[in-house]
This record gives sequence, structure tokens and C-alpha cells, in this order.
Amino acid sequence: MAQIEGAFQRVARADELAEGAQRLIEVAGQRLLLCRSEGQVFAVQNRCTHDHEQLAGGVVRKCTIVCPYHGARFSLKTGAPFGPPAFEPLDTFPVREIDGHIEVGTAPTGR
Repeated sequence: MAQIEGAFQRVARADELAEGAQRLIEVAGQRLLLCRSEGQVFAVQNRCTHDHEQLAGGVVRKCTIVCPYHGARFSLKTGAPFGPPAFEPLDTFPVREIDGHIEVGTAPTGR
């Protein structure tokens, strides 16, 4: 069960998210995608900005995610697209690991 502590919400145990894995989560009423890449954990909106399809199931590699529907590629660090077909960035959310748990900020990171 998720716990809310300040501006962060506990969403998973750190050992539950392996390298390259992803997990759908809900934070403050928003559906997000949690991913681990290059040893870091990222949280992004679960909708591609190109055609609003889900990003879940896309390939996660080298701190990027590729939309499984039309191939749009985004930085997990910044949300920035790497070119067509997407032009708008993803919302990204702050993530921290504390005492073996992953916590995600309840508001997007400012761009």
C-alpha cells in the first residue's frame, strides 16, 4: 500500500524494480511509468506526447524509453523527445530511494 510522506509518495521496494524494468504506478491521481535504467530510477507520464498512447511496454535502455506504438524516443532524465514523431516533452517526476524504498514526487519536475 502506498504511503504519502510530504511531497513524495512511496510506490515500491527498490529491489522490486530490476535494471531495464518498468512498472505502472499511480501518484496523486496520475498514472505514471516507473523505470530503472543505468542504475537510476525514473518516473514519467505514461502517455506518449505524439499520439497519446501508453508508453508502458516500450523499450527502456540507456536512460531512454521508446514508445511501443510509433517509435517516439524520450529521455527518461528530462522527458525531452529525440525528434519526430514526438515534439513535446514528457512530464517527469522526482524520484528518490530511501531505506530500500522508491518514492516519487507528487508534482512534475519543472522544465
